[in-house]
Amino acid sequence: MRFSIADTIVAKCFAHPGRIAIEMVEDGRAWTYGEAWCRIHALAEAIRHCPAGRHGKTLGLLLPNGADAALAIAACQLQGVIAVPVNGRLTAAEMQYIARDADLGQVLSSGSLLPRAHEAFDGLGIAVLDAGSIATPAAPHALPPRPALGSRELGAEPAVIGYTSGTTGFPKGAVYTHDYYSMNNYRWGWSFALSYEHMMLIAGPMFHLSYAGFTLAGLAIGCRMRIMEKFQPEVALAELRDHCSFAFLVPSMLAMVADHWKALGRPPLSAARHVISAGAPSPLELLRTEMQMFPNAKIAEMYGWTEGTFATYEIKDPNTLEPNSVGWPAIGADVVVFDAAGEPITGPGQAGEVGVRSGVEFAGYLGSPEATAQSLHRGYIMSGDVGRWLPDGRLCIIDRIKDVIISGGENIYTAEVERVLLEHPAVAEAAALGLPDDKWGEIVAALIVVGAGTALAEADLLDFCRTRMAGYKQPRRLLFVTELPRNSMGKVQKFRAAALFGQEG
Repeated sequence: MRFSIADTIVAKCFAHPGRIAIEMVEDGRAWTYGEAWCRIHALAEAIRHCPAGRHGKTLGLLLPNGADAALAIAACQLQGVIAVPVNGRLTAAEMQYIARDADLGQVLSSGSLLPRAHEAFDGLGIAVLDAGSIATPAAPHALPPRPALGSRELGAEPAVIGYTSGTTGFPKGAVYTHDYYSMNNYRWGWSFALSYEHMMLIAGPMFHLSYAGFTLAGLAIGCRMRIMEKFQPEVALAELRDHCSFAFLVPSMLAMVADHWKALGRPPLSAARHVISAGAPSPLELLRTEMQMFPNAKIAEMYGWTEGTFATYEIKDPNTLEPNSVGWPAIGADVVVFDAAGEPITGPGQAGEVGVRSGVEFAGYLGSPEATAQSLHRGYIMSGDVGRWLPDGRLCIIDRIKDVIISGGENIYTAEVERVLLEHPAVAEAAALGLPDDKWGEIVAALIVVGAGTALAEADLLDFCRTRMAGYKQPRRLLFVTELPRNSMGKVQKFRAAALFGQEG
């Protein structure tokens, strides 16, 4: 294609410059669509001279949640600069690895993250631009000229590089082209029936491409975006009760909102019309609670991953809830479950690794054709997730392949263990994992978060498990914690969970 998401957003800015585009939930700061275009223009001018490196022009974005976290990506697209969002929670050394790997020409930062940017990048000789000091032209009365649509086809060119979490080894940069990024947002719009009358809540970290992507998709459609600087469950509850009609929240966020909702006496959160979760399959009890919390909303779940993006989707029906179901293949996604021999599994029940292909796929790992090749099988991007088909065609995610516990020669899927633990009324959250054992190879262990205002003895929970799962699946070690170690998208980090057992005692 000859145009990008940025071109679509700019067209909206000129179509209705007086409409509110972005609001900050905490302090009420707001930008109209006309003002949003002026800000995009100002940022694009500021990064015009970003120097090119071995991957082209790459700009690090170390920005707090806010308008610039999305509008800077649009500015990059207009200037032919590749945006590289950087997780503000990383250490300086981790940021420096990304800077070297992506060969960043400049870094755009602001606010509380600006000192972190200087700490990480000054020593590498990378210029840090303070977004807070970039002046914006007056708007909407003095809009800069609309940029001309480029004459070249830019669809196959890189637009964004998203770095994996790096839980094992070093992080890898997944390259997204303009066509990939655009088509993914269009698929979201089609599947979720996004339209300009929606008020969309952005509650998660915008360095993550899901939250930045939803912001850009909403702006391209003409929605009104309400952005939280940081997630606070009581604030999210008020937004979904009084203002926002659409939200994407990971299950851990929804669980925290549910706790506040119960404490307030279970008031209907009536503004919400569409609530989507992802990052991990939602427990059935949480889904049932959501259906009570949001009486006017579709409760939905989607599944994907950094490289494979949007793979499956399901609007939940209270009569057909199934543990770990993440729905049917999404529009534009061809989803396959492969057995241990690498052959497709066509029928229900048998477990295997999930792969996906779509019309526009991620363009591989930056500078690593070997890792790119290893991520593919028969043209499908492999997830590392264990899944199985239900008879009605929905996909169930059973586990991560690397999280399968092998104890005494028996394979144990941690999701099975977690499902039973979560059936106990006092257990709010659980994470099962394997720990090394001289006799069995591995034993089953679990972190347990007890629900607020409840008490639970280890012996009672073990007795509960004995009546609900085979002996070899039962946890041999339990550790009670106040919260599970999760990444920014709500996924439990099992390597950190194992470290907690190492610290015990």
